[in-house]
Amino acid sequence: MANGQYLTYDEFLVMFDHEDILAVAGIGGYNSSVDRTINQPRIEKVLARAKSRIDGYVLARFPILADTASDVMDEALKGACGDMVWYWLRDREGDRGTVDSLAKERFQDAIKYLEGIQSGKIDLGIVSGKTPDGSIGSIKGSFPESRSDKALDGYLS
Repeated sequence: MANGQYLTYDEFLVMFDHEDILAVAGIGGYNSSVDRTINQPRIEKVLARAKSRIDGYVLARFPILADTASDVMDEALKGACGDMVWYWLRDREGDRGTVDSLAKERFQDAIKYLEGIQSGKIDLGIVSGKTPDGSIGSIKGSFPESRSDKALDGYLS
């Protein structure tokens, strides 16, 4: 499995119905799925687009993800990647686009999830491991200094 890849081609095929994939990313006969085959290069191109988009949201906080094997990648990130790919496969040019409200909603939810990771509102639970430069590091939160020891200053004599 490739490192730093949120979702592989094979994982994508398992995530969605084969007939649906043929409908949005198939090549060959238009009247029957029997004569169609999945356009793997097209799906891999869209997977790369989703990876690039997700990297922009998560790698600043979690650089370890660049070296994380796809078979142990966070399942929520896999789902977000799949939803983004599905949306982009359905969002074709011209009058052939087939984006339905569910695909659009799942895409928007994926973006909100990634924005939450980027802003620090969502934590992936990653605490240590190798950083992209090969060193061992950890991901730590940043919290303001506690004021609890000063809360009663002035009330007690």
